[in-house]
Formats: sequence, structure tokens, C-alpha cells
Amino acid sequence: MTRLYKILHILTVAIAASATAQAAPVTLKAAIDSTVMEQGAQTMLRLEVTDRSGKGYFTALPKGGDFIKCDTLSVDVIEVNADTTTTDGVSTISYNMLVQAFDPGVLTLPPFEYINGSDTFATNALTIKVLPVDLDSLTTINPLESVVDANYRWYDWIPDWWLWVLLGIAVAGIAVVLLLLYRKNGTIIVHKQRPVPPYELAIRRLNELRERKLAENGHEKEYYTQLTDILRQYLEGRFAINALEMSSTQILASLRSNEETRMTAEQMKQILEIADFVKFAKVRPLPDDNIKAFNSAAQFVEDTKPAEPQEGEADTNAAKNAAGNKTNDKATEKA
Repeated sequence: MTRLYKILHILTVAIAASATAQAAPVTLKAAIDSTVMEQGAQTMLRLEVTDRSGKGYFTALPKGGDFIKCDTLSVDVIEVNADTTTTDGVSTISYNMLVQAFDPGVLTLPPFEYINGSDTFATNALTIKVLPVDLDSLTTINPLESVVDANYRWYDWIPDWWLWVLLGIAVAGIAVVLLLLYRKNGTIIVHKQRPVPPYELAIRRLNELRERKLAENGHEKEYYTQLTDILRQYLEGRFAINALEMSSTQILASLRSNEETRMTAEQMKQILEIADFVKFAKVRPLPDDNIKAFNSAAQFVEDTKPAEPQEGEADTNAAKNAAGNKTNDKATEKA
């Protein structure tokens, strides 16, 4: 019986010791780097808490931008940094608070309270003595400087609303240009038309001239003027002959000197001669002469029509163009 009692006593003491070890109290430490400082100076306030349960918390822990009241005085908290370290499974949290005091005198910081369950723990009170800054009575305090006139430049006198005026003028100018384009072309966006080849243009104008029937209605002069104008424009576009600025004799000389038009120069000669008689000598040609002149002009255009490339030649030209484009691209890359 006595032996059993001793065993139970030992177990009870062991269980109580274990419970006491697991429920170790919270440890709080508070310290300050400098207890004496000048007015406006800064110092570091260090706060350390060790809590095995990790369930406790501070009731009112200041953060950066707050201040700590000390009776009628106060201390400003500039910033707060927290750091956690773990030793043997127990975590310790350290708070480093950078504080600054502007009020001279003795400042007693209130304790920081920490609550863990139903228990409340508090740090020790900290005291800071703030010394006032001594002013040198021999130092001369100069008065404030008077207002100095700034140097102005010419564009400083331009009011800001002038920018809006210029912007409005620019917008109005763009609107006027767009309106003129719309009235002229029927659209704001003007598409560049593909140039009509000289042969197609000449054939189209000849057909339009025939449909007007000027010669049949007694307008021989206008008929031959239009006919020669069509041929002159065709020569300029097809053979680069400035026929619009040449006389009939000069045109015939240019045709005879060109191998492509040498064989058709006689056709052009007949047309130009009868046209000159009608325009300058006021000769009234016969209806057959009008038809003959028109047919000669159409035949001249057909005889000097550019030859269409054959299928093999077209493929060769396309290959040459592709090779030329590749060469140009390589040259551009090297450049």
C-alpha cells in the first residue's frame, strides 16, 4: 500500500510539472536606446514578446504615423518594423519602433499591455528626458527677404486660352479642306485612278467622236479638231512625241524618224493634210472624205498598238521582275 502511494505521488508530481512547463507565462521586454535626447531627435524603442501558445495579442500597438500619449506630452512614432525568431520551437516577436520627441521635458511612456486568454501582461514603463535646444543669443536673426520680381519673357504674356484658339482654327481649316474635297470628288477619300493606256484611251475617244456625228451635222471643223487632238495625245502617250506642241510638219518628221511609225507616216500625213485644209482653209470635205479620215485614224492606232507579250514571254518577264524584287530586298537588308 505504501509503495502504491509513492508511485501515485510521483505520477502526480510529473503531470503537474509537465502542465506547468506547457503553460509557461508570457515574457515581455521593453527597452529604449537613449533615455536622454535633444528636442526633435530620434531614438529606437524595442519591444519583445515570447508566447508559447501564440494566441496572445497587444491591446494597442502603435504603427507608423501614430503617437504615444505621455500625460500632456506625446511621442511621434515614425515607423515600426517587426521580426520573428524561433528557438526550440518557441517564437519570439521583436518590434523596433523609431520614435521622435518634439516636446521638451520628462516623458513617461505607458506600459504596453498584452492579453493571452484571461491573463493580461504589461511591460515596464519607459522614461525619456527631452532636452530643449539652446538658442545662441549672439546669432543675428535676419528678417525675411522681400518679394523679388521674376524675369518675364515675351511668351509669358500669351494667355493660355490662345492654345484653344489655335486648335479651333486648325480644326476649322481641316474641316474646310475636307468639305472642298467632298464637293469636288463626291467623297472625302480620293482614290488614285489607274492610268488608262494610250491605246485604250484613243479607241474610247474615237468611238465617242463617231457617236457625236459632228461631220454629219455640219460641224466639220470641230470634228477634225477633235480627231487630230485624239491622235496627238495618242502619239504623246504611246511614243513620247510632244505632238500637242508640234505642227503637222514636225509631227510627220518625228514619225518618219521613228522605226515603229515610219510605215504608218503616210496615213497620218493624209489625216493631217485634210484636217489643216478644213481648220485653216475652211474647206468643206465630202462625207466620204470624213469617213476615210476616221478610218485612217482608227487604222493608224491599230497598226501602232503595243504588241501583247506571248505566254512564254510573260512568264519570263514575271520571273525577271521577281528576281529583281528579291535583289532589291537583299540590298535593302544589307543597307
